Amino acid sequence: MAVFLLSCFMLAQDLDVALNGRSRPGATILDQIESAPERQAFLDLYREPDPVARRSKASAFLRTYPSSWLLAQVTEAAARASFDLGDTTTGLYFARQSLELYPENPLLLATLAAVRANRHEPVEAKRDARATLEALAKFQPPANMKDRDWSPVRERLRATALRVLGPNGEMPEVAKLPPDPKAAYAGSEACRTCHAAQFASWSQTGMAKMLRPATAEGIMADFTTLGNFAEFGQLVAKGFEKDGRFFVDLRRTAGRGTVGWDRYPIDYTIGSKWQQAYATRAPDGDLHVIPLQYNRLEKSWLNYWRQIDPPGSERVNVGEFHRLRDVTSYQQNCAPCHTSQLQPKGFLEAGVNCEMCHGPSAEHARGGAPAFKFQQVDNRRAVQICAQCHAQSAIRTPQGFPPQYQRRPYAEFSRKAFYRDGRFRETTFIVEAFERSKCFQQGTAHCGSCHDPHPANAANNPTSLKYLDQPDRMCTQCHDARYSAKSHTQHSSGEASRCVSCHMPKIMNSLLFKARSHQIDDRPKPEMTLRFGNAESPNACLECHSTESVTWVRDQLKQRWVRTDAAPRSAPPAPR
Repeated sequence: MAVFLLSCFMLAQDLDVALNGRSRPGATILDQIESAPERQAFLDLYREPDPVARRSKASAFLRTYPSSWLLAQVTEAAARASFDLGDTTTGLYFARQSLELYPENPLLLATLAAVRANRHEPVEAKRDARATLEALAKFQPPANMKDRDWSPVRERLRATALRVLGPNGEMPEVAKLPPDPKAAYAGSEACRTCHAAQFASWSQTGMAKMLRPATAEGIMADFTTLGNFAEFGQLVAKGFEKDGRFFVDLRRTAGRGTVGWDRYPIDYTIGSKWQQAYATRAPDGDLHVIPLQYNRLEKSWLNYWRQIDPPGSERVNVGEFHRLRDVTSYQQNCAPCHTSQLQPKGFLEAGVNCEMCHGPSAEHARGGAPAFKFQQVDNRRAVQICAQCHAQSAIRTPQGFPPQYQRRPYAEFSRKAFYRDGRFRETTFIVEAFERSKCFQQGTAHCGSCHDPHPANAANNPTSLKYLDQPDRMCTQCHDARYSAKSHTQHSSGEASRCVSCHMPKIMNSLLFKARSHQIDDRPKPEMTLRFGNAESPNACLECHSTESVTWVRDQLKQRWVRTDAAPRSAPPAPR
């Protein structure tokens, strides 16, 4: 079991690539631990067979490295050692610490279900058993485990959960659907006649404009400023417009020397709101994404791959772009989320069209019934539609609709994706963060509770909020209005009095700006900030009270807030 647990946490994947069946992790988590003594202490702990010694080594590790990236694994090891020794109270203490950092761990969840069942705690035991089955259904096996090794472990975990839940605890298996034929899709233009208002608003959204042929009107960058872009003291790019077309020249390098310049026409734009990328068509017809992108907020160019890739990534080198490898291919890295109805070669429509959310509609366009209705599915099924693109961990293999994508285990991603306190740092993990929320897990909240993918005010509402001018309504549609009153917020007006300021702080990295966390029931936790520091456990209070200390935040929370149960009074409207 110790060897298996170690293997589960040893992998790390680039952050911003479309995962498919061929995707394989790169660097390990241990590679990202800079301290050699810390790495060795972790390995010594996991190789220790004696539970007394293992728990002792885990406790020593926690004292020596209290803010390590490996705390979820170390506290899990301490929990298991405690369970082996029959000390369930200490085991549960360590298990709670581990799951706070990594709550989607089916191995630990199944163990807790069994332990709590034996302690005659049926409510908690069944909760952990259901979470076990959900994780087993949602996530792929660890990428470095062979099927013959994973299958018996998976079946033991599943059997444990089913024994706790009883005969009605079975959950449906995740099935890969065969791809729908091209003839099943009508294209977005077929929706315009009957759904004119929705079509008009959707056409102004970022989804509709996700990929477009390059035009002077659609390009947001000033290409004349690209000639100022330098790396390591050397100019590496030039940009210009000629006869209505845009071009980029990139410096080709070999070793330390320059060997010339390569010219690429800009054939497509990618994105239209905060940042825009540019794609060029290679002689074989494949699109490749230029590494230099334009950020509208900063009015500047940046090397996108250098911003998001882990150390050692080959595609961050602008001088190597002329090789046009798989790592720069639009089809492999971008197309699943930026275009519609992905095909083995190409796609049926640029941008995110109606049928990406509403399903294949050729039969409906001929007068038949809709293939899929949001009003007829629960919140989990509704979120799966959005997770096609907004879940970074989804394995995007071409298949039919509604998609049944499994996820890559979160531990297989680069530590750049997370804060040390376990929360997601990158906006590409928006769905993953939302699914950790009690609003989703215990309530009926879904993406459509707060967002409208084709709002009437799309041009002025880039985040497609349902209640743009009354943001608290997105919470009070379910929760009692007293939670937006001063008696609860302790702030009379302004940004600090908004529900989202405390429960959805702007801590998720979207390159050059911060976006709101979608782990909606997030609360300021000064104990975590004291442990990891505000850079690795950002505290919502310190976003405004930046001159105060974490201990001040802790004291204020104790003095001014009495914990209340903010249970929703009703369910949000059904998804549309």
